[in-house]
Amino acid sequence: MGLLNSSLQIGRSAILSYEGALTAVGNNISGAGNPDYTRLSAELASLQGPTFGRGLQPGAGVALTDIHRNIDQSLEARVRLSISAQQSAEARQSFVGQISALFDNTSGTDVGTRLNDFFHNFDELQNTPEDSAIRDLTIASGQNLAGALTDLRSNLAGIGEDIDGQIADAAKVADGLASDIAELNGQITSAETGQRGQATALRDQRDALLRKLSELYDVSVREQPNGALNVYIGSEALVQGNVSRGLVAVPASDGTFVRTTVRFADTNQEVQSAGGRIAGLIQARDQDAYGRVGSVDALAASVIHEVNRIHADGQGLVPFRSLTGDVALLDPNVSLADSSSGLPSGVTSGSFYITVSDDATGTPVAYRINVDLSGGANDTTLSSLADDITNNVDGVTATVTSDNRLSLQSDSGFSFVFGYDGQSARRDTSGVLAALGLNTFFSGSDASSIEVNPTLVGNPSYLAAAAENQPGDGVVAGRIAQLDVATVSTDGQLSIPDEYDAIANAVAVAGNSSNSELESAQTVMQSLKAQRESVSGVNLDEESISLVKYQRAFQGAARYLSTVNQLMSDLVSLIQ
Repeated sequence: MGLLNSSLQIGRSAILSYEGALTAVGNNISGAGNPDYTRLSAELASLQGPTFGRGLQPGAGVALTDIHRNIDQSLEARVRLSISAQQSAEARQSFVGQISALFDNTSGTDVGTRLNDFFHNFDELQNTPEDSAIRDLTIASGQNLAGALTDLRSNLAGIGEDIDGQIADAAKVADGLASDIAELNGQITSAETGQRGQATALRDQRDALLRKLSELYDVSVREQPNGALNVYIGSEALVQGNVSRGLVAVPASDGTFVRTTVRFADTNQEVQSAGGRIAGLIQARDQDAYGRVGSVDALAASVIHEVNRIHADGQGLVPFRSLTGDVALLDPNVSLADSSSGLPSGVTSGSFYITVSDDATGTPVAYRINVDLSGGANDTTLSSLADDITNNVDGVTATVTSDNRLSLQSDSGFSFVFGYDGQSARRDTSGVLAALGLNTFFSGSDASSIEVNPTLVGNPSYLAAAAENQPGDGVVAGRIAQLDVATVSTDGQLSIPDEYDAIANAVAVAGNSSNSELESAQTVMQSLKAQRESVSGVNLDEESISLVKYQRAFQGAARYLSTVNQLMSDLVSLIQ
């Protein structure tokens, strides 16, 4: 009977083992279409049996010792890092593409085209300064340029705001994933406690969540003895066991824009990450969107400053009888060189000319106004400048308005111009006229506020084309037209169009760089996915072979049990 009992045990263990192996194969086949599924392998081992005859040990059949997940943890870590790199590059590339479109010169409405039109119209005005149509076109081209700069800045800021909103949304998703991973850690620890095998389905779910989290941050993991995973962003733990520290999106203004940062919920410490979609979004926001806004503002400021400093020295077709500066100061009683005065443009010690004409005689009388900004007690202030003009210029009264602007008013029968002493052109060596917004072409200080001076829009005759107040004089218009090629940057290397081209080229370089980075990341990702598929993926052909093999083994074990059962029946019959 011992032999028969041993034979029954062999059949029983075979039936149970191949049943388990078939279950693993069936699970593989059912999970073949699931990209997060990890292939299972049944591990079978021989059992030691009793001794028969002359010390012979035929064994006691086979046992299912383990159902193994085919996974390479080192490869999984590389896949997660590759996912982070690809998502970072993809996030940045998508927005760099939008920004590059803003600099497309095929539409005819881009800043580069508007700059060319603007300087071309001043060149035309130089030749026909008395042509009212050319004056209208020149002012219109200035409005188009100002509008193009404002639109470019607005669009860049809008893209930055859109990116910022996506950072906040991504942070919420990352926080939810971290919580789910922590919960699965607890379930896995509970399911595997006291068990030899792993909770394969739960581990698949956790690995899938880790890959999703890797899309947002470059994470690293460390498995604990109890089966839980600790998840780190950089050197900071996000998940420890069944506890997530949590992530929160915190908006903060830098004075110009809102920049959302992602922080750990428990300490408010900012999350530092070099990869993942959130890192790519932050780079696109700070470097490619908001970062370009500063460059466009600098370009607009350069246009305003360079055009205004020339225009302020010129004369239009008609003189002024009253004029109020566009720039309002904070304090009219401090030195114009002091930042507390609120003067946005720098001024220096120097002088400018106001030339007053009597309508009755037409005789011009020039007055030189000195500006002292040497740093002493007698430095020129807005109030002292107004007093100086009133006290020394016959026929003109200067006052400080309630909002701290300089206002000039001629007496009845008198008019005035700037930049001309009655005989020759005189330049403002102090820069005060342009800084205070007197006789300027543009008003504003950057791309958000630039516009053509409303005085010119209302009366194009004030457009200053002349340097010596003579009919047909287009010297000032010619000087402005020369800004198309004249170097004006602080390093003396770039013209205004060159400054714009430098911005556009930087955007193009960033676009090419982001495209290359994305292509490289995608290539690496495809390679690693192929490697992972070879290790963890399901091959239906192989599973079909295993299915047949285990099916036949199961059938054989069943027939073996039937045979042993028949032998037992025969033995019982003999005994009876």
